[in-house]
Amino acid sequence: MNDCLSLNATAGRVAHLAREKEEKRVQERRRHLLYLITAFLREQGYSNTAESLFKEAQLSRDVHVCDNIDLETIILEYTDYHYAKYNRYPKLCKKTEVGNVAQNTVTHNNNNKRERVSKVSSKQEDSRVTEECSNIGKNKNVQQKLYGQTASNEWNELNLGITVTPIFPAESGDRVAVQMPMFGETFADNERPLKPIGNLYPIGSELKEIADIISREIVQQNLNIHWGDIKGLRDCKMLLKEAILYPMKYPSLFSGKLGSCKGVLLYGPPGTGKTMLAKAVATECQSTFFNITSSSVISKWRGDSEKYIRVLTDLAKHYAPTIIFIDEIDWTTTKNVDDTSSSSEPARRFRAELLARLDGLLSMEHTNVILLAATNVPWNIDVALLRRLEKRIFVDLPDETSRLEILRSYVRNDLCNSPEILKLAQETVGYSCADLKLMCKEAWINQLRPIWASLEAKAISLNDIQNDGLINEINHIMLAKPIVKPIGKHMNAQYMQWHKEFGFSK
Repeated sequence: MNDCLSLNATAGRVAHLAREKEEKRVQERRRHLLYLITAFLREQGYSNTAESLFKEAQLSRDVHVCDNIDLETIILEYTDYHYAKYNRYPKLCKKTEVGNVAQNTVTHNNNNKRERVSKVSSKQEDSRVTEECSNIGKNKNVQQKLYGQTASNEWNELNLGITVTPIFPAESGDRVAVQMPMFGETFADNERPLKPIGNLYPIGSELKEIADIISREIVQQNLNIHWGDIKGLRDCKMLLKEAILYPMKYPSLFSGKLGSCKGVLLYGPPGTGKTMLAKAVATECQSTFFNITSSSVISKWRGDSEKYIRVLTDLAKHYAPTIIFIDEIDWTTTKNVDDTSSSSEPARRFRAELLARLDGLLSMEHTNVILLAATNVPWNIDVALLRRLEKRIFVDLPDETSRLEILRSYVRNDLCNSPEILKLAQETVGYSCADLKLMCKEAWINQLRPIWASLEAKAISLNDIQNDGLINEINHIMLAKPIVKPIGKHMNAQYMQWHKEFGFSK
């Protein structure tokens, strides 16, 4: 009896292990299929689509498809097997009915927006539609039949609700950047597509994959920050116009031996508007704007940081006129006082490659590439980099006139000339632009507290509230002033000293 139970238990465990093993193989096979699809998309030039799938599926960058296998090989082998067994080639896809596909897609959008691409109708129909779309020559009007839209003359593509910006075109070179809106949505016209890279790097090379990563740092949207949106900082705005905007707008005036400025450094206390100035430059100059952060160019693997800088400079020349903006540049280019410096090895290698590439980049004529950097601690920047940042602009704390202008932008028009706000502008010496905004935000919270109490008590409704987004009483700001402390006030003397030694004065 016991022996039978023991045998049954052993058989159950074996069957359970076999099922777990089979489930693991199925999961692994599906996981491998995602890697194959991603590799196929990259080979065909759909770099951004492949990256979106890579992130959504949470694939590992340490796993690569073997050299002797790809989707085309698998389909070819399956086709040969099917022909040898049934004496005819398999039919991989067929046309679907217009109403069913569109209705299923819209219904699924309402249930789960994240899976609207993977489940258009059913798995079988989806694979057939995908294969049908690839056969453009045979079924040219698939897109019109599915969504009732006119297909592009240059690129017929299914509208699957994905934003696609191809960086690497097909070998024919006739593809352009296209971005497709979702159902019921209108695509923002403030984004401009990128031109194809072409033959800048060989297809499938490592540098091409790095170029795809760096290209995601290009700001394609219109940030809609203009010079007039920045209160105060008149001298800083004029210096930036002279250094960046005018050379791009009037290149013939800077075509002589001296040329234009190729490196600009914005430095000053935190919250004084350095990043806001960079946004205004990106909006006004209408050039390719790279927003480079340390996470996008620093790698723990030896040699990768140097490759990132090389690809960055290549792309900057390709997309010229270009502005390369590196915020908080002191983190990656901290000067080495001695060999015991705390700067990490990737940061040191990044600094060495950046300095070497900047020499070649800045010495090139008619490339129209400018390096724009910002920092809160300019005294920590390497001297060699300071030499390449020719114009160093001090973004100082706002003066009384600028503080008054900032405060007036957050209050109602009838309070702009009140004695209280004039006095408040005088008493906020040492406050940065961010400090003043935070103070007004705290005043806005004070103004909303009685309204929240009435809403919670259901004494009023949201329809009864007229919200113009402005402060209606100066008293709210006066109450918020003791709460908000200026951050960079105690460091201003250090900035002034550095400005006298290395800064640029108009």
